Amino acid sequence: MTEQVQLPPLSSLAQSPSKNTKESSTRILAITNGDGELIENGGISKNGDLSFVGSAEPNQTAEILDKGVPVHPPVNVDNRGHYSAFLPGQTMGVHAYSVRTSDGKESEVWFIFINVPVVAHIQWVTGPDGVPIHSGGSTVHSSLSFVGQGEAFQTVDLLGSGVLLQTLNVDGSNHWSALVEKVGVGNHEYTVRGEDGEVSAPWRIRVDKPAELTVQFVIGASFQLIGNHESTTDKKLTLVGTATPGESGFIVDYERDLVPFVADQNGVYTATIEGLAEKVHTFRAKSDQGRVSMPWAIRVVGSKARHTGS
Repeated sequence: MTEQVQLPPLSSLAQSPSKNTKESSTRILAITNGDGELIENGGISKNGDLSFVGSAEPNQTAEILDKGVPVHPPVNVDNRGHYSAFLPGQTMGVHAYSVRTSDGKESEVWFIFINVPVVAHIQWVTGPDGVPIHSGGSTVHSSLSFVGQGEAFQTVDLLGSGVLLQTLNVDGSNHWSALVEKVGVGNHEYTVRGEDGEVSAPWRIRVDKPAELTVQFVIGASFQLIGNHESTTDKKLTLVGTATPGESGFIVDYERDLVPFVADQNGVYTATIEGLAEKVHTFRAKSDQGRVSMPWAIRVVGSKARHTGS
């Protein structure tokens, strides 16, 4: 039911087992794949879902390792000395599985070669802020970054609503990436197609129009409103404005960054500026997405000057 494969030496695949390995009571008894096939030590599996059954001293925990690295949370060994674990989606290549129990013992290594073709698909999508956009989700960003998988050293086609957007190279670790810019407002459906012609499940994203980036009003030190093009003796001012929820950036004065801002979940931000010089200041909100608000000009004057407009 399984095929035998010539494998590299143990020393190149796994950490050296403990001195007690040869006589260890911690053992892997059987590994079965998702097709119900029993995979012998040194065998090949064409299914990446693996079920482990083993034995150890009762009433402790057992942890599955691959090349000496834990790949599954510890499972309980029952009072009869049995444990089981399920590892889905094991990647293509040689795996060197062992089990380490909480009493410090480790099983012999069980080699399996996973021979599962990688079907082209999209793994995740993010905006320029690095926040994941789940399939069926929405964003206000017009630039989308895609990461996915496919057969190594082949190409995949990224499609938008069935139309070819880009042809991408898949690297040796089965990964590809793409940047799609100038995405319009509305609903979009992205798929990827491998050289075998298979098309992935769609990744649906709705692009919403972002909230207007504004300076709504300015408050002085005594909580008085200071209008656009008005004067004040206050050298500490608080700007209140609107942006897309979570949008961040800086309040700038003639392109000089003054203070940062971040819009809350309601799309409102506040930013306080201190130590303003006695001159005309032209404030704008400039977001990390490159958006810039309309200006709000205020003249800061000395205490003997009038508070009327400039």
